[in-house]
Amino acid sequence: MRLSFILQAVAKSGRQLLVNCESQATGHRVMRIRERTQDKLEFLHKDPWLDQEVLYKETRKIKTLEKQKIREIHLSRLT
Repeated sequence: MRLSFILQAVAKSGRQLLVNCESQATGHRVMRIRERTQDKLEFLHKDPWLDQEVLYKETRKIKTLEKQKIREIHLSRLT
């Protein structure tokens, strides 16, 4: 029984999250992918509304992704 819990934990740790990040200056939003075990995202990115580099912070989780489905998401953006 203990082994099944360990195997479940290992399987879940390989997952990634699709998260919504918001500009702290204007409220502009972008979506990013991060590892499930990683801390919340904070990064500098160019805000198109101000045309300057501003701080973006993660606001909410949108979806849990399997490793195989990530490639499908990237390919769907190209079409």
